[in-house]
Parts: sequence; structure tokens; C-alpha cells
Amino acid sequence: MKKIALCVMAICVSLMMWNCKGGTNGESNQDGGDSTAVSNPLNVAKPTMVKFVRVVAEDGTNVYRDVDVESSYISSPWRVTWVEDIESDMADIVDKWSDEKVPDGYLCSNTPAYPGEVLAVLGEESGEEGSFYKVSIHNERSDMEFGYIRKGDAADVEPETLTEDMLKELADEYDWVHTRVVKDGKYKGIVICSIMDELQGERFEVGVMMDGYMAFPEKNSVFIDYDPNIDRLTFIENKPNEFPIYFKYPKSMAHLSEYDYSNGFDPDKLTDEQIETIVQDMQKRTSEYVKYEFVIPMTEGGLQSFWLRNNNAKQ
Repeated sequence: MKKIALCVMAICVSLMMWNCKGGTNGESNQDGGDSTAVSNPLNVAKPTMVKFVRVVAEDGTNVYRDVDVESSYISSPWRVTWVEDIESDMADIVDKWSDEKVPDGYLCSNTPAYPGEVLAVLGEESGEEGSFYKVSIHNERSDMEFGYIRKGDAADVEPETLTEDMLKELADEYDWVHTRVVKDGKYKGIVICSIMDELQGERFEVGVMMDGYMAFPEKNSVFIDYDPNIDRLTFIENKPNEFPIYFKYPKSMAHLSEYDYSNGFDPDKLTDEQIETIVQDMQKRTSEYVKYEFVIPMTEGGLQSFWLRNNNAKQ
């Protein structure tokens, strides 16, 4: 399973109330705190959670598969993690429920929501179901969509408004993440991001900035590769069983380290024609889930990711 790259960012801005219910159906939205309207050519739905909560229980809180909303008694399986028992940074890691049989060659451990962790609450109105919250738990190592936590173990928290200035600060501080928000034209508001992972390689993501957060359909995340021996960006047609590379980029389109080696793709060097090609390709993809990235105050990592169903996905 692919590990999630963690962005670490220290920020301090005013809290902002926001509306996170409903779908966009492609209409214009306001971008991350700036005054100009942005388009939504990827037809990404607004996130459907009710609110965010932060785990306040000192020892964390279990995430359960099922609960009886009429009772505080729980006999449901809880979330655990299987880890492949090998000495390698590439070991397979996957979240499961505790009643599933652990395969040979894997270790299993309990995986509660840890103290300080922020979760997206699903449902209607307050999101409360008796003494519990229904929360999103889907991510890159889990196919599980949601689980339940005890309401008394969490407290409400409001996101802050993500701005382009914050993204620039992140890029300036950490060489392995580079983000561009398209400023004008018919793809204004499109977000293009490259993330360098020492273990997995470099990922390239295409999403949209809207209402103070970013949204990336899951199938708009692909691998790219630096090739100093080519002189232009080259899209790759992968053969069966090949490691999938979306495109290779030359030295002229890379951020270069002091050793003259790439530490990531520079989205600012994409031409309008290349952006057109990329966005049109991404528009053809149908993603069941969208990764929404919010800024949550006083949270380790700052930029927090939540995977929620894409209500605008074509059936």
C-alpha cells in the first residue's frame, strides 16, 4: 500500500465559518480567501460532511464498524491495521476490521483515532447518532468508508481558510512539494501539485481550489518521473505490467537541488497547451472518492486530508 505523504506547515490565521454541504455541479466558487471567482472544470462536488471534530480523549478512541444508537453498549468490530511482517520500508499496510482473519505473514494492531486527530463527521444536521459520530475513515490504505466513534471523546473544530500564500510558504519551506493554482483563463482555479516521496517516487495531482480548501479526485493522482536525458515533457503510453508513469519531464522543468538533481517537478513551467492537455485528460476520469485538503488549526501536519465520496461522479 502506498504511504501518504505528510505536509508539515505552521500557520496562524483567523477562523472562518464556512458551508460544506451540497454539490457544485460545475458552478463558480470563491477560491481560498482571494476575491476572484474560480471555475470547476473537473466538476468536483463540495464535501458532504457536516463538520469536523478533534479527538480529545487522552488515549484516543476506538473506531467501530457498527453501533446501537439506542445504547452505549458496543459489541461491534473495531478498526485495526495489518502490517506485512518483513524488514522493508515497502511493507504492505492496510486498515481492516477486527473480525477479519489476519493473513499469514502479517502482524495486526489496534488502530484507534489518536489524541488530537481530526475527523470529518458524516450524516445530517449535527451528525450525531445517539452517543456516537459517524466519521469518514477512507484513505489510501483503506477501502472502508466510515466508522463510529464515541461523541464524548471528540470536540468540534473549525477549519481555517487555505490561501495561495499558504501554499507558497509550504513550497518555500519544503522542497519536496510544489503547488500551482492557475490564475486565469478557462482553467482558472485548477490546482496542480507535485509531491516527491523518497519511497514511492513523485506524484502529480490535479484538483481545484474552492471555498478555502483543495479538492483532488482520487484518479487524478498519478506518478511522474524526472529524465535529464530528454528535452521536453513527454507523456508515456505504458505497456501492460509496467510501472505506470504519466509523463517524464526534463531538467528545464525541474526544481534542482544543489547537486544539480531534481527535487521535484515545477508546475509553474507548464505551458497553457500542456495544462489544456492534462485537464482534458483528467476530465475523462471518474473518481468514486475525492481527497479534500483543509487547514485545521493547532493540528500536527496543518494541511489535513479527508477522502469523501464524489457525489458528482458519473454513474
